[in-house]
Amino acid sequence: MMTNEQNAVVVLTTGKQDRGTRATLALSWACSTLALGRKTSIFLTMDGTVWAMDGAMKGIQVEGFEPLVSYLEQFRSLGGRVLVCAPCTKYYCSINGNKTNGRLLDGAQLVGLATVVSDLGPNSIVVTF
Repeated sequence: MMTNEQNAVVVLTTGKQDRGTRATLALSWACSTLALGRKTSIFLTMDGTVWAMDGAMKGIQVEGFEPLVSYLEQFRSLGGRVLVCAPCTKYYCSINGNKTNGRLLDGAQLVGLATVVSDLGPNSIVVTF
């Protein structure tokens, strides 16, 4: 179901290979769109699914920015949704190969592409990191 709302979807495909730089930019961008009144989701796909794991953001901080986990907390407090590519977590993704506790972040939702696409409308913005 297409919507006319001014939604934003931030697609994060990058994992830890850049030490959290793109994840930091993605979440800070998403926080900005929420602060400006847009309904915003972050879609974690491909290598980006690693950030959906509880504890994956611990200790990640890019110089000049707040710790990554701070951006996640802001994102959630502003009403952002964390969507995680379900097929990626089962077939492609980095989750199975990473040392985590195996739990998704609280509130993260495993979804397919149809869920992401259904949130888009003519006034939507999609940004990829």
